[in-house]
Amino acid sequence: MTVILTTTGTSLLTNARNLLGKPPATITKEELVQYMATTPPSEATAETNSLFKIAQPSDEIVFLYTTTPEGQKCAEILETYFKNRNWSVRSLQLPIEYDEVKFERKGLRELVDILIEEIINAQRQGKQVIINATGGFKAEIAYTTMVGMIFQVPVKYIYQQFKQPIAFPVLPITWDTDLMLTYEHFFEWIDSQPHHYSTVEKRLNNIADRDKVSAFLLPPDTEGYIYLSPAGDILWQRVRQQRSCAEQVADPESSDNPEFDKVSHSLRSVKHHYPKYTLELAEKIATIAVVEEITGGFFENTTYSRLKGVSEDGVVRLLWADGEKATNLNIRTTARGIIQTLRVRDLMIRPVFEDFCKRK
Repeated sequence: MTVILTTTGTSLLTNARNLLGKPPATITKEELVQYMATTPPSEATAETNSLFKIAQPSDEIVFLYTTTPEGQKCAEILETYFKNRNWSVRSLQLPIEYDEVKFERKGLRELVDILIEEIINAQRQGKQVIINATGGFKAEIAYTTMVGMIFQVPVKYIYQQFKQPIAFPVLPITWDTDLMLTYEHFFEWIDSQPHHYSTVEKRLNNIADRDKVSAFLLPPDTEGYIYLSPAGDILWQRVRQQRSCAEQVADPESSDNPEFDKVSHSLRSVKHHYPKYTLELAEKIATIAVVEEITGGFFENTTYSRLKGVSEDGVVRLLWADGEKATNLNIRTTARGIIQTLRVRDLMIRPVFEDFCKRK
């Protein structure tokens, strides 16, 4: 079964108004039902035009509609229309209103959250997911497409004058989530509950990549609270999903390299003037069975140690600081793919790293 997540607009009212010649607010449900019964699906609404070309009756259709009387009325008529034809249909209300401030600050994030929750739930049940972004606000199309790209879900759209839908297929790329993994404690904190501007500023002052992190935040609202932006929310939820999946995958195979050989010659040399205990940390990490090699990276102007991001090829990045200077370490492991590498990072390297930090 495929789940078709369908943003739902008010084209039903618009098209019925054009036919009946009366204001949308005065059109009754009975008139809308009659209009649907006598109008071809390709002409009735944006939703019927797209769904009869994208979906099958055996698929599960989820209508996502706005918190307005017009949006609710259209969703109810559409749900009844498809159920009467034995389609599997349900509707979910989006807290999106015709208010630009609420739409920007809350509505888009709620749309993103609901889409992602539906995607994750469907995938856990082994179902395929398609986003049908034909109906609704234009801004909905932009953010539903972004969700589809980042969560590897195809997005389909059909313009009213098109005969067939166009598809935005899953892109064969990995989105860079290094920044969020590097500052995961901040993103966990900002996502947990609303925080006032003054408190957020104090936290940001301790972040080396302040400007990059701030790009994922909305400006303070009228009460001075700061939230993740919709784009930041999408990427952070993707990180959370990947880390959750990492708990379920198998461990990679152990490396055949001897522990001593895992630490690069440059790290054993004193001429590079690494931060204190760099070699000791590398040797500790080398005891982890799946680690193949540890090499030094570039230096950074910070005094904070932290785990950083991962690569598809099994590399975990780590920043080690001694209070005066810091250096990056690249830890090559036998893991493959982002999910398995995250497992190594969080379940194997993290405990060793955090224990070493406490001791030093």
